[in-house]
Amino acid sequence: MLTEQEVNHIATLARLELPDELRKRMQKDLSSILDFVAQLERVDTSDVEPLYQVTGLQNATRADGLERPWPMDPGLADLLVGQAPHKHDRYVKVKSVKKK
Repeated sequence: MLTEQEVNHIATLARLELPDELRKRMQKDLSSILDFVAQLERVDTSDVEPLYQVTGLQNATRADGLERPWPMDPGLADLLVGQAPHKHDRYVKVKSVKKK
């Protein structure tokens, strides 16, 4: 069973503020998860081939290339910028991004 200090440390690393009632539940739930992982680690998988994917698809990607040119004329630019809730001249105006 995880100790309360270990749960506090995990919460700090995850930058979570846990109320006391949730902290007790997390202590029990995390311990249960870790116990299950420990049980899985005891399973003998020495004769099991690794399974990387199950669909059989290989290299299912499209060719990387220009599909068609997108002509950007002033009318289209005005139409796109005109849909923004806030604009200045021909630019979309957004709030500044603040660091926490």
